[in-house]
Amino acid sequence: MHPIREDEDEIFARLEARLESLTGIVSRLKDKNAELATRLKQAEEDRAALEAALKESQQEATQLREESAALRSRQKQAASRIKNLLSQVEQMDLLGEN
Repeated sequence: MHPIREDEDEIFARLEARLESLTGIVSRLKDKNAELATRLKQAEEDRAALEAALKESQQEATQLREESAALRSRQKQAASRIKNLLSQVEQMDLLGEN
C-alpha cells in the first residue's frame, strides 16, 4: 500500500472510533436528559401538592385564629356578665340588710 493511503485509513479509523464514542455519549446524555425531565416533572408535581397543602394549612390556621378570637370575646363577655351579676347580688344583700 501507499504510505499516504495508510495514513488516510488510520485517520478514518480514528474518526470512526470517535464517532462511535460520540454516539454513545449522545445516547447517554439523551437518557440522562429523559431521566432528569422525569425527575423535574415529579418535583413540580410534589411542589404543587405541597403548595396546595400549605394553602390549606394557612386557611385552617386563619380559621382557628378567628375561632380563638371569637372564644376570647365570648369569655370576656361571660366574665363581664358574671361581674355584673355578682355586683347585683352584692347590692341585693346590702339592700336586704337595711
